[in-house]
Amino acid sequence: MADKLEIWDPHFHIWDVGADTKSGHELEQLLAVNGEDVYATAEYEADFLPATDFEHTGGAWLEAVSVCHVGLSGPQYDAYCLAEASWSARELEKSDRNYVLIPTAPLHEPNVADTLAQLAEISRVHGIRQIVNHNPDWPRNAVLGDLLDNPQWRKGYAELQKHAMSFDLQLNAPQFKKAAAFMKDFPDTPVIINHLGSPTLGDVTERERLFRDGLEALAGCPQTYIKISMLFYTAMDWDQCEPLINNINWIIDTFGVDRCVFASNYPVDIAKGWTADRLYGAFRKIAEAKTDLAGQQKLFAGNAKRVYRAE
Repeated sequence: MADKLEIWDPHFHIWDVGADTKSGHELEQLLAVNGEDVYATAEYEADFLPATDFEHTGGAWLEAVSVCHVGLSGPQYDAYCLAEASWSARELEKSDRNYVLIPTAPLHEPNVADTLAQLAEISRVHGIRQIVNHNPDWPRNAVLGDLLDNPQWRKGYAELQKHAMSFDLQLNAPQFKKAAAFMKDFPDTPVIINHLGSPTLGDVTERERLFRDGLEALAGCPQTYIKISMLFYTAMDWDQCEPLINNINWIIDTFGVDRCVFASNYPVDIAKGWTADRLYGAFRKIAEAKTDLAGQQKLFAGNAKRVYRAE
């Protein structure tokens, strides 16, 4: 029996997609897990019980409102951002595990400084995510465009350092070099690249050079970390996809064992059939081939707790 590893999960969601939701979420863009409107702390923690070779100790909750309410802006959208963070904070306080919160704020809005100040008052808020995937667009960005080119968004990003907040960066491969050039102006803001950079299968096959060149630019920014997660997006049975596995190994080599983290992306990945024993068993197979037990513990917990200031 292999030694049991700690899981501190740096990317999961909880939400309420019911008609009377108080969490700011909407079913149109998310999902009702097992047909239930609410996927909250108890459900999330229960999903880890089958992973008997691991001990789940907490993690970083990630927002989902930056894909919701397409076309909405201004005070009404700000209210959804605050509602999501407040509801999630109350939910996670029901557990004695070690959680931090990464809500969202519309960094492109002129009043974002006020929104960030209100979010900073919520217990255990340690950073912000705003999805910027453009071309192909994630839902809100079909209206907002490429936020990395938006001067007002760049001003909003600069506000993060006033609250010592990290930034979760979810983007596409053609945006990598642009993001890397921009982040060099903000070396004190930790950046966590989400979901391996959202690669499609084409990004790790015929467009692999573009994908790798961009990630090398991001890895050249010492404040960047990368999440190995949401791999079904590239290939549903990703553990059998040789081009993807080769690129995961290359990414661990490029960023180093100290700046990579494994994450569940629950409940989305579990809805795609990636139960905890299956998902973390596949992660551990990768980790065991790359590093010793101490390095594996960094990948499953230590690195994430450090970058999210959860230690």
